[in-house]
Amino acid sequence: MTHGSSKYLELLSQRYPTRETVVEAIAMRRATLELPKPTEHFVSDLHGEFTAFTHVLRNASGTIRRYIGELFPKLPQKEQDGLATLIYYPREKMEDLRASLAGDYEERLKEQLFQMILVAKRVASKYDHDHLQSFFPGPYEKLLDTLLLEERAARHKRHYVDAILDALMEMGALEQVVEDVADVTVAFAVEHLHVLGDIYDRGDGAHRIMDFLAAHPRVDIQWGNHDIAWIGAALGSRPLMMSVIRIALRYNAVETIEEAYGISLLPLLRYAEEHVAAGEAFIPKVEEADPSRRMILTRAHKLAALLQFKTEAEVIARNPLFDMDERILLDRVSADGKWVQVEGVDYPLREDLGVDPQDPLTITPEEEGILEELSKAFQRAEKLQRHIRFLIDRGGMYKVINDNLLFHGCIPLNGDGSFKETHFLGENLSGRALLDELDRQVRRARYAEKTGDRQRALDILFYLWCGQDSPLFGKERITTFERYYIEDKNTHRERKNPYYSLREKEEVTLSILRAFGLNSERSLLINGHTPVKKPSGESPIKGGGHLVVIDGGFAPAYRKTTGTAGYTLISNSYGILMAAHKPITQEEALIRENFDITSELEYVMKYKKRRRRWDTDEGRAIQGEIEDLTALFEAYDQGILAEGGNQGPGRGIFPR
Repeated sequence: MTHGSSKYLELLSQRYPTRETVVEAIAMRRATLELPKPTEHFVSDLHGEFTAFTHVLRNASGTIRRYIGELFPKLPQKEQDGLATLIYYPREKMEDLRASLAGDYEERLKEQLFQMILVAKRVASKYDHDHLQSFFPGPYEKLLDTLLLEERAARHKRHYVDAILDALMEMGALEQVVEDVADVTVAFAVEHLHVLGDIYDRGDGAHRIMDFLAAHPRVDIQWGNHDIAWIGAALGSRPLMMSVIRIALRYNAVETIEEAYGISLLPLLRYAEEHVAAGEAFIPKVEEADPSRRMILTRAHKLAALLQFKTEAEVIARNPLFDMDERILLDRVSADGKWVQVEGVDYPLREDLGVDPQDPLTITPEEEGILEELSKAFQRAEKLQRHIRFLIDRGGMYKVINDNLLFHGCIPLNGDGSFKETHFLGENLSGRALLDELDRQVRRARYAEKTGDRQRALDILFYLWCGQDSPLFGKERITTFERYYIEDKNTHRERKNPYYSLREKEEVTLSILRAFGLNSERSLLINGHTPVKKPSGESPIKGGGHLVVIDGGFAPAYRKTTGTAGYTLISNSYGILMAAHKPITQEEALIRENFDITSELEYVMKYKKRRRRWDTDEGRAIQGEIEDLTALFEAYDQGILAEGGNQGPGRGIFPR
């Protein structure tokens, strides 16, 4: 018995007042344990690419397309592709079909609905009925229940099912049911979604991704360094606020800040237009056709970078344990403003910094006004605050689930593969203990009541963004300043923590898994953060098959080096499959040409035997519930507790 006290059993008896209700609950839970292991979906490094993200989610990384091939092997390829697109994008595909089929549209749609129902049945077959009903959208819950339970092929039910669909056609409700069946199919295909960080930055759809995730019934997030930057920006960290603004200007992707979150960048833009000289290094990476707007973005970009460097210096100065003094480069500029010293070497600046070389770190009153106005806007943005609270509440530094360890960046290691002891938090921490304490600090930045505790936590968020021993950054130093101002590319290099080379070794990967309590031969470390360079021959599978990197390049900026548009994983009852994806060139092609982003699907790991729900973390929790219910049944049976409810005769169809 998990909870043996009589008080607990009394509370449990309020939900299960009779022996019959206990028997029913135990029987249903035992049956649930024998169902196949639920399907999990792993994605990472979305970087605001909403269209690609939602396509990957709706096609379940190729799972639905595979089911269609299995169910309809004789169906022509073109029709299989069309059916898949109807499930992925029902509303848009129906518009396309209506335009192309004219008078045959409704009959064709009815036939495709029959096929969709078979696909829905296939993906729903691993769930119990109560779980299925929880996914049914209103107002046609009973109708959907009937369509998924009844077999049209059955001798007695063909006309029954046909009559339902004919009635829907006559009353103009067929399209809504098609949408509902498509949504239910997508929901059934994957039960649990894991997002391994970096939802924000580069693309302009991060807010739409956050809306999607907030509506998802079962999702968890492992924070990435870009997510931490947005958390810090929303909670009052000035350097992190300027970092997210700078990146948005760099990629010409200010929509999330200005339109979605209602944060005006006008104070920054106006001051930059009047006081900042444009620089070639600050021209937006993503093309801007309007010359005047391009000039404004370039100047604002340069000002944002300068304010970032100045506010970073404030945080570094008040946190000597961060050991980041070498990153304060503005005060290493020569008196004539033409040279800067980096690691003891003088380099020419390729353009003017726009600061007083005699007093480079001072924030002017005008700059202070801009920072104050922007900070208030970030902290008052209601939708941003809602998203950040969700990101914190559903997120974490790592997650251990179903024999897998998930985290975004790295575990700081020494060159010999041992866990590196860090000191930036004021105590020696390494491995799992380090991640646990950092998890607490992120939450403290949002929820701490004392101003001092909050400020310290906000400064730690800055360290997580770019500090040497940050598990989310994972590099020796960040070279943002050098990339903008120094021509010599040797200064741009960001040397990675030994983790990134040592994770190729099986013994190192296994030692990390063991540190998190994972000893199974099927345990897997799932990692994001660093794009896999497929054209260079790099494999996403490392550590003797016990580690998979799934950052393959959702963001277009990475695709020259990755050769893909992202990797994702699907874990089902048979094993773990990796999907490689193609980039979406035109959104219209998704519908008109039935384009599918998933290009490859292969097993990373096959289980020796099919996993059942009892062989999962959730299954072990259900087993605990069964133990409690068994104890309650025994208490009823032995007269320790009196049964409640209606126990009299006469239940059922016939009297007894």
